[in-house]
Amino acid sequence: MKSLGFLLLVVITILAIDTKTQTETTKEPQVTWSVADSKSYARDTLNKWKDKQWSCLNRLWGKESAWNSRAFNSVKVMGKNAGGIPQLLGLDPATPAIYQIDRGLDYIYYRYDTPCNAWQHFKKYGWH
Repeated sequence: MKSLGFLLLVVITILAIDTKTQTETTKEPQVTWSVADSKSYARDTLNKWKDKQWSCLNRLWGKESAWNSRAFNSVKVMGKNAGGIPQLLGLDPATPAIYQIDRGLDYIYYRYDTPCNAWQHFKKYGWH
């Protein structure tokens, strides 16, 4: 009978220790948020915004010129042809691609604020 009592005591002790260990490991960790964390979160959020803007720009210029820097539209608008990757009026397709892109982005930001706004305009009217 003594051994049964001892065995029961051992089992109760093991269960008590196991329950205490489980309780300690399931506590929520204390989370601190630093200035660096805030900056990292903002940067990641901004990158998501940039990714969305890239998607719109890629579709827009994909439709306009298929990203071909030598693309040329022979139809004149206001007496000028459109050319290059962004298909800007008066843009010579011989202009280096990097300048075409810079000018195209300047135009988008000046007129539409974002590539996605320009893309929405393009989808509605067929031009930007």
